[in-house]
Amino acid sequence: MKSPVLALVPLLAATAAGHENHPPEDSEIPLGIEVVTGYRSEYVDRGFSLGHQVLDVQLQAEVALGDEWLLDLGAWYAGATGSGDFSEAAGFLDLVHQADLWEAGLELTARAYDHSRFRDGVDVAPYFAWIPTPDWRLASQVAWNSGASGWYGDLSAEWSHPLGESAFVSVLGGTSWTSDYYSRSGWNDLFARLSLTYLINRHVAVTPFVGTSVPTRSGPPGERLFGGLWFEVNF
Repeated sequence: MKSPVLALVPLLAATAAGHENHPPEDSEIPLGIEVVTGYRSEYVDRGFSLGHQVLDVQLQAEVALGDEWLLDLGAWYAGATGSGDFSEAAGFLDLVHQADLWEAGLELTARAYDHSRFRDGVDVAPYFAWIPTPDWRLASQVAWNSGASGWYGDLSAEWSHPLGESAFVSVLGGTSWTSDYYSRSGWNDLFARLSLTYLINRHVAVTPFVGTSVPTRSGPPGERLFGGLWFEVNF
């Protein structure tokens, strides 16, 4: 479960510090490292419920390959503390091209599961995002998953806005579809998430959040409402 808060906290930290969100020209090591731990009442991935009372930890490194290219790489582990013995371990590699008003990338993720309806496999996901203003991000992705032997795609819109110098709010909404994705095909779900991030200092942040996944006729049964907390440290 790649944490979505990772891309936003450095932006707020840069704003609070009063400078642009890129390394200075004389920086010798264009590298950022982030560690995120979290809890969520229910782990919902692409409309499918995988576990309850889940704890997770993620390590991510971001390497600047030039003015417009980034390489993200990392890994995470998640395990259920409630009923069931669900666990997930994953590693990812994400190559990103950034422009003034858009970004595009290709993410490769290898996942291994225990006591899960999902099967071990590799996810290949190209994506594109249009960023018309600093507050808005409109994104789409299409993913092939070898464990599911099927396709997943989604469209989303996210609005995020600073609340002073030490906090920001983020609202995400979108919809997804599938093709032979764990025997599901068609319009999959509607999803939404509301989060509030508080920057304790330039390197430490905490983010409570709530979210929902509302299935369509062809999607997984049952509406889901979940909440949780992320704790992030970046270097």
